Amino acid sequence: MRIENEAMAATHDAARRRFIKQSSALLAAGLAVGLRLPEALAKSDDPHPQQGEFEPNAWVRVLPDDTIKLVVHKHDSGTGTRTALAAMVAEELDVDPFRIDVITPENPFYADYIHPLWKVFSTGGSTSVSLEYDRLRHAGATARAMLIAAAAKQWNVPASACITEDGYVIDTASGARASYGSLAAMAASLPAPNDVPLKDPAQFRYIGKLRKKRGAQQKTTGAFQYSIDVHLPGMLVAVVTRAPVIDARVRSVDSKAALAIPGVRQVLQIPGRPDVLGGNQAGVAVLADDYWSAHKGQAALRIEWEDSLFETFDSRDVPARQAAWLDNPEAHVVPTVTNGDASTLIKHSEHIIQASYSMPHKAQNPLEPINVTAWAKEGGIAYWGGLQVPSTAQEAAEVIGHIPANRVVLHELVSGGSFGARESKYWLFEVTWLALQTGTPVKLMNSREDEMRALFYHAASHHRAKAVLDTHGNLAALQLRAVMPASPEQWEPGYFDRADRMDYSTTEAISKYEFSYGAPHVDVGWVRHETGVPTGWYRAVSYIPNVFAVESFMDEAAHAGRRDPVDFRIAHMKDARQIAVLREAASRAGWNQPMPRNTALGVATNRAYGSYIAVIARVTKRDNAIVIEKLTCVADCGLAVSPGGVEEQLYGGLMWGLGHALTDRIDIRSGRVQQTNFDSYRVMRMSDMPEIDIVIVQGDTAKPGGVGELSSPSVAPAIANAVFRLNGKRLRETPFDLRA
Repeated sequence: MRIENEAMAATHDAARRRFIKQSSALLAAGLAVGLRLPEALAKSDDPHPQQGEFEPNAWVRVLPDDTIKLVVHKHDSGTGTRTALAAMVAEELDVDPFRIDVITPENPFYADYIHPLWKVFSTGGSTSVSLEYDRLRHAGATARAMLIAAAAKQWNVPASACITEDGYVIDTASGARASYGSLAAMAASLPAPNDVPLKDPAQFRYIGKLRKKRGAQQKTTGAFQYSIDVHLPGMLVAVVTRAPVIDARVRSVDSKAALAIPGVRQVLQIPGRPDVLGGNQAGVAVLADDYWSAHKGQAALRIEWEDSLFETFDSRDVPARQAAWLDNPEAHVVPTVTNGDASTLIKHSEHIIQASYSMPHKAQNPLEPINVTAWAKEGGIAYWGGLQVPSTAQEAAEVIGHIPANRVVLHELVSGGSFGARESKYWLFEVTWLALQTGTPVKLMNSREDEMRALFYHAASHHRAKAVLDTHGNLAALQLRAVMPASPEQWEPGYFDRADRMDYSTTEAISKYEFSYGAPHVDVGWVRHETGVPTGWYRAVSYIPNVFAVESFMDEAAHAGRRDPVDFRIAHMKDARQIAVLREAASRAGWNQPMPRNTALGVATNRAYGSYIAVIARVTKRDNAIVIEKLTCVADCGLAVSPGGVEEQLYGGLMWGLGHALTDRIDIRSGRVQQTNFDSYRVMRMSDMPEIDIVIVQGDTAKPGGVGELSSPSVAPAIANAVFRLNGKRLRETPFDLRA
């Protein structure tokens, strides 16, 4: 690994190396999937590759035994991120991407691994493939050029006489062949070229052609190792009972019955950290030899909680409170898209179209609940788990234990889903505190019930839209107000002090960069309103409520103007790629074609992460219910690096969007979350899925766009619009009641 300055080199100090070496030896076989432990660094202060290893940049490593490793600095929560990133390097390196071992950085806080937009080590926002496309291709191309140079030097031939194929350099004149591994030592001694040409896309063998995903077979057989499978000798398993009401404190704990359960070792009170944005609530932890003993101990606890000011909170009041805030003189509108004077035109118009839309709090619910293992030892700490934001682990170590970054070791593992849950802080703060208190390895595990009530939900939202049409039924003026909390305030302290007071994570799809529609007079803005419920990240974050409001209202405006909903949208769009996906989706779904009786289509579209999508929902009336028969989805994500992975992400997003439309809802009564498990918070099942038609068009083959969060936002408004065309009833609040 290249070291750019002394501060980075300091992360490899002697204490860190001893900790890595000692703790890594305790990992169960197979759990450190792709983890390369720097044994050479454990023996010397020289932070260089092992002898004979070729490491031309921060991502590529070629070993003398022909092993090729890719350092992946992005978390894979089952999305196929590792598959796509490996393909980028493999394409330029001329090797099969499934031959490459994917490993995690020994020094995750190394400058090259920091997210260029967020300035932390993090994965999210559908940015991994699009941001790393050029950089990883250059990394592979640089390594290939240096291996060719090494072979040319060894054979005393011009580099131009050599080609590469499947991990070998070949002299075209003599037919001599040398494996990459045999050239590693010599290549490592050569200077890295500054500007290496990239492969012509017409010659791609892997990019744009992959149909399978890394680890698929192991996942199918159950052999794949997730963080929940980590086991260290002497490890204690911890479960935490958290405050049932926000900001409640522990008054007393009776732990006698819990400690009497075989296997239970300790009961500890975890202090809350309300002083830290996104910090954990107060809680009581049961630590035991195994999960089930800890779970039984948790049930046997007798905890009394102090009263909280949040005891009177009722989530049913939130939409009315958010709507009322819009009319409060103290409410500050942060403008996101402005043109002309929409407010004046609306004020003086006799015919105004207006509507309001609401969405409740929602839980992320990854299939693998939150879990993480930590071991504090000799002034340092190591973490094992699905660490989507490793910089948060660093923060937890520093805040809870005053442990500097150069004593933090991360063992990053693929997780069984995230949907934003693994971007939270609370669980890392809790496990850090427990590890420091016990001095032993501690695995913190949430049950589904723990997960459901752990707070940091997707925020509730309210939108109010108004419009005036001209004589042709087009928009003359459009006004939209989005009322939501500040999504990232708990993660980015001080952001609200920016001059524009803009929260870009709350104004997705309604910002000047992504708002799809134009009119002579436009006034779109965000109004910040905090409910007191701690909110967290969520798959597609604010695209979900913003697209629901915009696309529902565009349908209402089209109907008021007696215009076809597809034509009306296109009349107000300028982006050719979005128009193309909308037209293609309408054509495939049979828009304006004869439909069977009691059947209707609804449309919605959005743009996000440099990609475009349109969804057509087909609904029908059966007996006393409206059934969603089919979703037609056309997406333009630019270059699809891994088409199979893109299809999976689009399909999963459509399923996620169905949940928003039909079931997702967290209810809070007297400050207490009512849902406990999938019986009271229903998620989509395979039997719920309608027919799905997915088409991928590549509107820009020069670069990929984001995909992971693209397809879910348009589903709910497409369904709502279809229902209106079926029975004339507008659905403006989720989850929908589809009783006929």
